[in-house]
Amino acid sequence: MAQVPGTRTEADNAPARRRRSRRLEVAGLLIGILAGLGIAFGWLIPARAHQPRLAAPSARPPVLAGGSPAQPDPAALDTQWASYSDQSTCADWAGGDGVSAIRLNSTQLAWFFSDTYMGPAGPAIGFSHLSGFVHNSVVVQTATGRGSTFVTMTGGGACTGPGRPGDAAPVVGAPPKGSHVPPDRYWEEDGIKAGQTVVKFYNHYRAGGVPFVPVGTVIATFPVSQLSSAGHGPKYGAVARPGLIPLPSYTPPAGGSPILWGASLLRAGNTVYIYGTQSPDVPNPGRLFYLARVPLPQLTAFSAWQFYAGAGRWAAGQRNARPVQPPGSGLSVSSGFSVVQAEGRYWLIQAATEPGSPDIVAYPAGAPWGPFDSAGRLLYRDPGIGLDAAHDYYIMYEARAEPALSGRHMLVISYNVNSEAVTTGCVPMSAFTNTVTLPRFIAVPLAAFGDDPGAHVTASSAAPGYPQVVQRDPSQWFDAWDYPGGCPPVPGLASVRARPGAGRVTLSWPDAGLGVRYRVYLQGPDEAGESPAAIAFADSATITGLRPGDYLATVVPVNFRKDTGPSAEVTFTVG
Repeated sequence: MAQVPGTRTEADNAPARRRRSRRLEVAGLLIGILAGLGIAFGWLIPARAHQPRLAAPSARPPVLAGGSPAQPDPAALDTQWASYSDQSTCADWAGGDGVSAIRLNSTQLAWFFSDTYMGPAGPAIGFSHLSGFVHNSVVVQTATGRGSTFVTMTGGGACTGPGRPGDAAPVVGAPPKGSHVPPDRYWEEDGIKAGQTVVKFYNHYRAGGVPFVPVGTVIATFPVSQLSSAGHGPKYGAVARPGLIPLPSYTPPAGGSPILWGASLLRAGNTVYIYGTQSPDVPNPGRLFYLARVPLPQLTAFSAWQFYAGAGRWAAGQRNARPVQPPGSGLSVSSGFSVVQAEGRYWLIQAATEPGSPDIVAYPAGAPWGPFDSAGRLLYRDPGIGLDAAHDYYIMYEARAEPALSGRHMLVISYNVNSEAVTTGCVPMSAFTNTVTLPRFIAVPLAAFGDDPGAHVTASSAAPGYPQVVQRDPSQWFDAWDYPGGCPPVPGLASVRARPGAGRVTLSWPDAGLGVRYRVYLQGPDEAGESPAAIAFADSATITGLRPGDYLATVVPVNFRKDTGPSAEVTFTVG
C-alpha cells in the first residue's frame, strides 16, 4: 500500500460554512490554545494593529456604555473586540456579525451576535474552528475596576477547559444531539430589556446556500439574572437557555418571503414599535418593511399586536399589515436596521443596500410609520469598504443604532464587515486573518439629525486599518460575487513530472494558484486508482511503499469547495 510522508487528508479541513453576507468558510487551521482572558481597557492591543504583545498601560478610563459620563469612544470599542478575538480561547467568541448590545445593569452588557467563530484566532492565521462555528451566540461583558471581562455563552458543547476542543451549538436553534443534518440558521435581530427579561428577536432561515430562504421569526426571552450570573461565572462552559416563542408565519398575497419581525424595535413610552422585513423576490436584495405595535408588557403576546394597515390606520391580525413605504418610494431596507427618535423626528438608519457601498445613511420621517424620505442623509462613509482589489473586496452591512453604548449627545452605531475575496482555490479571507468579521463602531453627534439637510456630518471612528491581504498578490484573489457558485474556475494542470526511485516516486507540477490543493491518484501494482493516494497542499508529493512495476499518476487540482479542474497525467516505472 502506498504511503505519503507528512501529508494531510482533506478531512483535516473544516467543512464550508456560509454567512449572511454571502459566505465565510473556515480553513481549519490548528493552533495552540491560548491562555484565559480578562480584557482590561488600559491593556488593549492597539485597534486593528493587532500587535503580538500587549500595549503599555493607557491613561484612558474604561469605556462604559450609556448612562456613564464617559464620551462614547468608537476606537476603543473596535479595539476591545479585536483584542478579545486575538486572545480568544476555545471557549471564546473570536469573530461574528449581527452585533447588538443590551444593558443588563450598571456594570454589565449583553452582546448578541449572529454567525460566530469560536476561538482561538489571530490576525495572521484566521479562525481555528477548534471549538466550532455557531449561527448565534451571546457575550456578557462585565466592567471591573481595571476594565472588563468577557464570557461567551453558547447553546452548549463548547470546550470546557484549555486543550479540550468542543463542538459548540447555537443559543437558538441547536440541532438534536447526534444529528448529522445541517442545522437551520437563526440570526439575531433587535431586542429590548423588559423588566428583568431581555426579549430578543431571531429570524429563522433554512439550511442551505445562497439565496438564504426565510421561514419565520422566533422570540427568545433571557432572564437578566441568567445572563448576569454567567458574566460573573467561569469562562468555560457558559450556556444560555432562553425561552422560545415562535411567531405565526405569514406571506403577503403577492408572494415572496414571509414577513420577518424584529429588524428594529422602537420604544415610545409604554409602546414598542416592531419593524419587520419582507422580500417580494427572495434572490434579490430589495426588501419592503412593515410595522406593528404593542404595549411593552405584552411584547411576547403576538395576539396583542396591532399592525400598520396603511394611511395611518392600525388593525389586528398580521394579514392586514401593509408596507410602511408607499409604492414606488424607492426606499428598500436591509435585513437589519434601526429606527430612532432624534431632534424631533424619526430616523431609519441603515447601511446602504447597494452591494459594496461604504455608506451609512439615515432617512427621516415625521412618525414611526413614515413615510421616510428616500433621499436620506449620509452619516458616515468607511474608506476601507469597496468591492475591488484595492479594498480587499470588503463589504459593510446591517448598521444599527446602539442606545446602550450612546451618550447624551452622541449616538453610537455598530456595523458589520466581511470580505467577498476568495483565492484562486476559493479559500476565503477568514483563513488568513481574523480581522474579517470584527464589529465596527462610529459615533454620530445628535446635532447631525437637525433640520439642515445640507449640514456636514462629522462622525468619529477609528482610523481605517483593514489589513491589506489581497495586495500581497492581487492576481490570486477574486470577488466571489463575480461567479455564480462563488468560486473562480479551478485552473487546470498542463503537466506532471515523475522522479521514481526504489519503492517511491516524487511527483511535481506547476503551482495552479493560491489555495489550490491536489488529489494524486495512482494506477499500478496494488493501486486501483479509485481513491487518492495523496492529498497535496503544495506543488509536489512523495509517495513511498510502492511495489516494482509500471504506474500511471493523475493529479487533479481541487479548490476549497472540492470543485475540480482539468487534470494532468504521467507514467513512470518503479524498479
